[in-house]
Amino acid sequence: MKCQISRATDHDLPLMQRLFYQTITSYGAKLFTKEEITIYSRLASDKVYWQQKFKKDFIYNAKLNGEIVGSFSMDTLGNIEYIFVHQEYLGRGIASKLYQTIEKIARESNIGTLTTSVNELTRSFFERRGFEIVKNAIKVVGGAEVVSYSGVKHL
Repeated sequence: MKCQISRATDHDLPLMQRLFYQTITSYGAKLFTKEEITIYSRLASDKVYWQQKFKKDFIYNAKLNGEIVGSFSMDTLGNIEYIFVHQEYLGRGIASKLYQTIEKIARESNIGTLTTSVNELTRSFFERRGFEIVKNAIKVVGGAEVVSYSGVKHL
């Protein structure tokens, strides 16, 4: 799959907001409490929030035929806030390409350690990329326990 990875711009904002909202409300229902989904859903529509993130963080998108099919955000300290791919494009190597870009940017920016929040659905993805996974907490979401983890990788 030939997708292009590029830094997010203000022009990308409407497509990013839609993808972020769709991801939070569908995929997020398995991981987040109703309150967290409400908070993250509000962030999806907050144009100022995104414009500030574009300026201070590394936000990149995977595009296919002009459509944003994946995205990641990493701050200047190496914390990966999110990496996600549109549901219809899962399993096509897009997350791997996004992650390769994360490592490249981190190395170019002299970031020596990457950190991220990890859950059961993303744990194996980060383990395969050399992250050490540490169990943090257990919370109840929709009547089921959800375990959260932290991931750390020294470059």
